[in-house]
Amino acid sequence: MTKINYDYIEKYLDDLNDDYSLNVLRMKAIENKVPIIRRSSLKFLETIIKIKNPKNILELGTAIGYSTICLRKLANCKITSIELSKKNYNQALNNIEKYDYDNLKLYNLINCDAIKALKTINQGFDFVFIDCDKSHYKEYFNECDRLLKNGGIIVCDNILFNGQVASDDLVKKRDITIVKRLREFLVYLENLENYTTTFVPIGDGISISIKEF
Repeated sequence: MTKINYDYIEKYLDDLNDDYSLNVLRMKAIENKVPIIRRSSLKFLETIIKIKNPKNILELGTAIGYSTICLRKLANCKITSIELSKKNYNQALNNIEKYDYDNLKLYNLINCDAIKALKTINQGFDFVFIDCDKSHYKEYFNECDRLLKNGGIIVCDNILFNGQVASDDLVKKRDITIVKRLREFLVYLENLENYTTTFVPIGDGISISIKEF
């Protein structure tokens, strides 16, 4: 796997920032090859969350619940998370019960296609984390825009897709469509009039978009 940062730098920062309270769950995900947020990216999000202090978080891409639990604990608030895979959804429910049992009522997990699920949600959110099918980031972002309060933040993970988005020399044949759509998405974000967006080369790259009006 191509990385956008040097391995020794990422390892140093990961070790420095490591939160061992959920390390067992993280290792379980890695062993089972379940994609989860990198620790360097999570640590960066911690700073954003502490500044924003969101009351309601929306996550697209629950996987087995690692980032879901981390985000809820960081913000100490309610979180709604959407996951397409029934297997991952069930594992996430089990993990939330195991690692955050006292706060089960603060979780709302939805097992559904993200676009379909988003169309049924009417409540507002202060913070949105998108980490699912990269080829549909633009559609997800636009659906979330309707649900995001003014001053709210949308964060998209893996926007550099192992560096392929930034270099034609790295693009694999099977990833051509995803890379093309991610590039179009980043240009789209850069030119949105009602958002201010910053791209940060942490982990696999993240975008931070603040809704102005």
